[in-house]
Amino acid sequence: MSIPALIENARLQAGLTQRELAARAGTAQSVVARIERNQANPTIETVRRLLDAAGFALRVDIVPKAVVDATVEAYKKDVDRTLLRGNLEQTPDQRIRALVSLQRFGKEVQRAVRQRKRGA
Repeated sequence: MSIPALIENARLQAGLTQRELAARAGTAQSVVARIERNQANPTIETVRRLLDAAGFALRVDIVPKAVVDATVEAYKKDVDRTLLRGNLEQTPDQRIRALVSLQRFGKEVQRAVRQRKRGA
């Protein structure tokens, strides 16, 4: 949630007008309005003071960022999710049989290519 939305949400939950929140926080109503309209860049201390005046505490936490692999992301756009779902609906036995069949087909193609090269 953005800082402007956070301040406005806290103010509305507390049932306060911008003027009332500003008075409680010891600032001007115009400051609250500018922050809520994303026209100001308040310090953490200002945000904490406004939230405190609305009856809320500011909690800051850190979380690890998800590791993004550019190669994986590039391939994601070409993934056929219908095919994936269909494969996941198969039993493990069905998947193994399909792989064995695909492997046999690959060997047949290799033999055909070798024969073609010998005959050419």
